[in-house]
Amino acid sequence: MNCSDKPEQVYRRLEKKEMMSGVRYDSLFKGLYLGMPYTDFREHCMQMHIRREFREGGLKSGAWLEYKLKEEMKYPAAINFFPEFENQVISKMHAAIYYDSHVSFSEKPFAKDSLLHDVLNLMKTWYGDGFIKIDSPDSLRDDIHVKVNGNRRITVYTDDSDYLINIWFVDLLAKEEEDERL
Repeated sequence: MNCSDKPEQVYRRLEKKEMMSGVRYDSLFKGLYLGMPYTDFREHCMQMHIRREFREGGLKSGAWLEYKLKEEMKYPAAINFFPEFENQVISKMHAAIYYDSHVSFSEKPFAKDSLLHDVLNLMKTWYGDGFIKIDSPDSLRDDIHVKVNGNRRITVYTDDSDYLINIWFVDLLAKEEEDERL
């Protein structure tokens, strides 16, 4: 890599290299994975709901699912999520992480950047190092952080609200198949 390479160029080369590796990384979190059939997703979520690990609702969308991050972050937090299905399997997973409502923002110096820092640390714990920061071309938007392992792309970016960090998981193989159909 040249020192003058823009992060976008570094990312594009990384994505191409990872896709050419032929390696699959499908795991997401809590037993969910890219390529998971719709019926397996429903059954898994029902079992997680019975065990009181997943519940319906959350700050990002009341129609999504929520899992409490009790030990995973510095302060109690939750991940709110729901997948997109292509050909009846998970091809993308939209998620948002936020601190629990009982975490007092007046007592601690919380800001969007500290939540972003905590979420990036969690992502590194779950998926390893290698997130690339890409500067936003829009001065009114925050930068994004992206990582590619084989077919799995993880994008972390701030929400328009001050209390959510968005995460977008994409199966690049499913995206490639979708692009071929267009």
